[in-house]
Order: sequence, then C-alpha cells, then structure tokens
Amino acid sequence: MSKPSESETHKRIRLAIVRLEKGQPKMVEKGRKVSVAAVAEEAGVSRALIHKDYPDLMERIRGNANKAIQRQRDEKHEKLKEERFKNRQLRQKIVDLTEQRNELASKNATLELENRRLSAILESKNVRVFRGKLGE
Repeated sequence: MSKPSESETHKRIRLAIVRLEKGQPKMVEKGRKVSVAAVAEEAGVSRALIHKDYPDLMERIRGNANKAIQRQRDEKHEKLKEERFKNRQLRQKIVDLTEQRNELASKNATLELENRRLSAILESKNVRVFRGKLGE
C-alpha cells in the first residue's frame, strides 16, 4: 500500500476539522472540542504532522479554539449582565419594602398612642360610655 500524498492528507485533516466543527465526527466522541489532538485522531494522523507540515490547518484549528473561548466569554458576560439586572431589581425592591415597612411602623406607633389615650379616657372615673344606635 502506498503512502498517501500530501494533498490527500491535507484533505483528510481538513475534512476532520469540518466534521468536528459540525459536531459529526466519525472517530472521536461527539461534542469534543476542535483541537489538534481531536483533529489528528479524527483524521488518523499524528499531532506532530499537523504542527510540522500543515500550518494553514493549525491556524484554522486555533481559530476554532479562539471562537470557542470567545463564545464562552460572551455567554458568561451575558449571564453576568442578566444577574446584575436582577440584582438591581432586588435592591430596588429592598428599598421599596424598607420604605413601606417604615411607613407602616409609623402608622402603627400612631395607632398605639391613640389606643392608649382612648383606653386611659375609658378607664377614667369621670367618663361614661354612651351606646348609640350602633352599639345597641
């Protein structure tokens, strides 16, 4: 059996890259990242061969790795923006609830004072309770 020509090897490596990019590899497990090791395994060549003889394909592999890193960074950045937005909403809710609590505490204190004043009046010996039509 003769050794494959350089163009055949180049094509095998290129096709391996494409299969990995599409998530449809034949030799390696699906979902594996595009890397020199994965491409070499998928194409049935050594990593050293890709490094040494195919710098153009190395650039493509590196580009895929950079895209994956950039995509991952963008996803994390988007999640961070979402969490910051939620955080701002929750902080505003805390402010609103604190204001509401303070308002209710003030009303409660006023009503307690009024209740004590009325209780004191009722307990006084010079006060008589009149029952009107509603109290009958």
